Parts: sequence; structure tokens; C-alpha cells
Amino acid sequence: MLAYTDQPLKTFDKTFLRDIPKATFDKTRIAMPARFARRAEHFYSEYRRVRQGVTAWETGNMKLFGKLSFDSCESSIHNYECGSPELIAIYEIMRQLPGVYGGRFSGAGFKGACIALVDPAYKEEIQKVLTEKYLEQFPEYEKTFQVFWVKPDDGARFLDN
Repeated sequence: MLAYTDQPLKTFDKTFLRDIPKATFDKTRIAMPARFARRAEHFYSEYRRVRQGVTAWETGNMKLFGKLSFDSCESSIHNYECGSPELIAIYEIMRQLPGVYGGRFSGAGFKGACIALVDPAYKEEIQKVLTEKYLEQFPEYEKTFQVFWVKPDDGARFLDN
């Protein structure tokens, strides 16, 4: 990692991106390999989106929250180079569906999933169209492709049986 000062750039052995101010990154990104600069851009833009997303969620602005989650996924795909053709297909299909406020990848370390914030009134239509369009592209997953529905909640906890 390179750090910007008025002096020539020097290398740090143990520097974390979270410790580098965005302004410093902006000044030094030209010295980084393009792939690393894009990944760093994802980190900084994701930080901004999360902060905006908290406010959107707390104020009930689902349109903005959804847009931020779509923007997050776009950055994941193009800047961080995440996603398989299958995940990207699900994302692209769900972007076009009525009743989907927003969505993004989640859990990519385990092949991942797409998550979406949806209007429950569109649940059946979303599941039907998403499944049909996805299986048109990937018929080999006919026996394994599934859509799961969950409700947002206030954190993880044990449930009584």
C-alpha cells in the first residue's frame, strides 16, 4: 500500500485500507494497479452507501435504500469483480421485476446468494418470473434453484420452539 505525503511515496508493511483517508486514496490511486484501485474504490463507495443506507432504513425510505443496494451490487460486480454468471443473472433479472426495491449479493464466500428487498404484494409474481427467466438461462439448475422468503428483523437471536 502506498501513502501520500509531500515527500516521495513510501511503502508500509502493515497498512489497512480502512486506515487510509479517502482523500489520500484519491491522490495516490494513479500509482496503484488498476484492479486494486477499483477494489479500493468499492471499499470507499460501500462505506458511503452503508452510512446513507442506515439513514434511508431508519426513515423508511425504501426507494433510496433499494437504490443503494443495487449500487452496491453494481460496484461488487464491476469494481470488486464478484459474482458468477449465475449470480449476475439473478441480479439482472430481479432488477427488472416490479415490487423489487433493491438487491445485492450476499455470502459470496460460499458461492453466494442474491438478496432483495421486496414489496410482499409482488411475492408470487417475483418468484414466478425470476424462476422462469433464470431457468431459461440455466436449465441445468431446474432441480436445485430456489427462492426463499424471509422477513427483516431486529438482529439475530434464539427463537423459542
